[in-house]
This record gives sequence, C-alpha cells and structure tokens, in this order.
Amino acid sequence: FSFFTLISRILGYFRDILIAFFLGASIFADAFFVAFRLPNTFRRLFAEGTFNAAFIPSYTSAKIENKRKGKKFADNILGALLLILVIIVTIVEIFTPQLVYIIAPGFVENEIKFNFAVELTRITFPFLLFVSLSSFFSGILNSNNKFAAAASAPIILNVVLILSLIVSYKLNLNFAKQLSYGVTAAGILQLIFLFYVTLKFYIPTLTFKLTADSKVKYFFKKLIPSIFSSGITQINILIGTIIASFETGAVSYLYYAD
Repeated sequence: FSFFTLISRILGYFRDILIAFFLGASIFADAFFVAFRLPNTFRRLFAEGTFNAAFIPSYTSAKIENKRKGKKFADNILGALLLILVIIVTIVEIFTPQLVYIIAPGFVENEIKFNFAVELTRITFPFLLFVSLSSFFSGILNSNNKFAAAASAPIILNVVLILSLIVSYKLNLNFAKQLSYGVTAAGILQLIFLFYVTLKFYIPTLTFKLTADSKVKYFFKKLIPSIFSSGITQINILIGTIIASFETGAVSYLYYAD
C-alpha cells in the first residue's frame, strides 16, 4: 500500500511540474483548477476514506453472517450510490454556470475565463461518478484484505494527465481542455481496472429500490458524520478558491503552493 501510494505521489508531483511548465498561472490554468476542484471536493466528501469508513465495517459484518447477506448489502449500496451520483452529476451538468459562479465569483469579471471554466467543469465532473464507484470497489477489495489494487488506482490518473500534456504539446492542442478530458478518461479507466480486480470477490447485481432495509439505513447514518467531518476541510479549501478567484492567477498560485 505504501509503495503504490509513494509511486502515485511522485507521479502526481511530476504531473504538477508539467502543468506548471505548460500552463503556468494563466487564465487557462485557473479555469482548469476550478473545474478540477469541483469533482475533487465532492469526491473527498462522498468517496475514498469517508465512504470506506462507513462501508467496510457494515459490509464485513454482513458478510460474516453469510456471503449471501454480504452480497445483498453490497448490491443495495451500489444501487443507491449509483442513483445518488447520477442525480448529482445531472444536476451539476445542468446548473454548471451557477455552481462555477458560487465557487469562483471573481471569474465573472472575465467572460472568456468564466465560460471556459464552465466548459471544463462539464467535462471533468463525470469523474465524480467513476471515482466514487471506484471507491466502492476499493472498499470490497479492502474488506477482503486486498490493498495493492486500490492503492495503485490513483497512479492511472497521474499517468493519463501526464500523457494528456505530452500529446497536447506534440499536437499543439489546448492543454487545459485535454487535461479535463484526461481527468474523466482516467476515472473510467480506474473504474474498469478496479471492477475487473474485484470480480474475483464480488460480482455485482444492480438493484434500484426506493425503500432501504435496516442495514442500508444504518450505513447512511454512519456515512453522514464522516461527510460532515471531512466537509470542514473542503469548505476551507472552497473559501480559499472563492477569495483567490478575484485575483488573476491566484487560484493557480494556491494550487501549486498546496
């Protein structure tokens, strides 16, 4: 787990060096970082550690009772998660200008910058759907004491973004737009990779129910405090972005400093 996390961090640092080299602190960089911030904020609220903290104990206890109950619980959570994510992504895709205005009100002063941020956000936001489903499959793997695949999945994002920058340079394409496509493409690849690895332990059966059983209700009761606790940090980051949006290049400065 540590090894793959270290590789991911090194590649992530190299990715940021390339972004700084090709995009610098331009309006394109500002627009991309705002577009990348939105799905990342939701991802940290609903996915990764937040989701696993609630999911793994519930799934493990259901699986201990018997494998059929464990699978039924996982199927119910997957169905609920998919439904919630599709609704969130659809709403954001429709109301993207309003959301960008909330997170980066300073962009309104520059119509080109604002419209570009809206366009990039619409490209990157589906990443939330794929990365959150990836967190679900990571939780299944972790529950079965398999940690390497989940730890190595973020490497895919960094490799895809590095390749996006190199291809953009070779073909003289817009770096920020290709990076945005790269974010969503990486989310799809991560999901495919983790889904394939998880098949050994769990084969999903999608079920969409309007009513939730007691185990699913208990899971969401445990998830909500996790969302609030991680939400404090995300709100701080968003406020920083809101303030920085009034200064050209400041969103980029904050990202690189971070």
